[in-house]
Amino acid sequence: MAKRNEPVRKSVKDVLEDLLAGHREAAFSGPESALKYLRRTFESQGSLPNAVKAVAYDLCADAQAQCEQWEDCVASVDQALGYLGDLETAFPHEYRRMLEGFSCFERGIQAYSELGDFHGALELCERAIALDLGAHYAAKRDSLEWAR
Repeated sequence: MAKRNEPVRKSVKDVLEDLLAGHREAAFSGPESALKYLRRTFESQGSLPNAVKAVAYDLCADAQAQCEQWEDCVASVDQALGYLGDLETAFPHEYRRMLEGFSCFERGIQAYSELGDFHGALELCERAIALDLGAHYAAKRDSLEWAR
């Protein structure tokens, strides 16, 4: 009887590296190509680790904002933020650096503002401030104070 090969199990870090490499290559052709790559990844990788989903949705939000797909961008921002706990668990030593590199806060504020949802933009500013992501979020919050 032939010995059966075990399926290859990649670590979360390896899956993330694969995602980032594929996205980098696709993004050379523009944000539409990057979105297409990310959609295909979600469709074909039904079991992406949640930590990787956080990064993938962040990348989606960035590309969607570049394509002015504001509603989709807001949805991707919500998804990315929903997986932050998983990202921190999977990458405890790199979490802070990764979080500071996320574009979903900037893109989410932009999308909410484009949609006229200034309360949503304000809430996202507050969340970024709570995560200590930079003084510029306080300035953004202050510029949206009138929306309270």
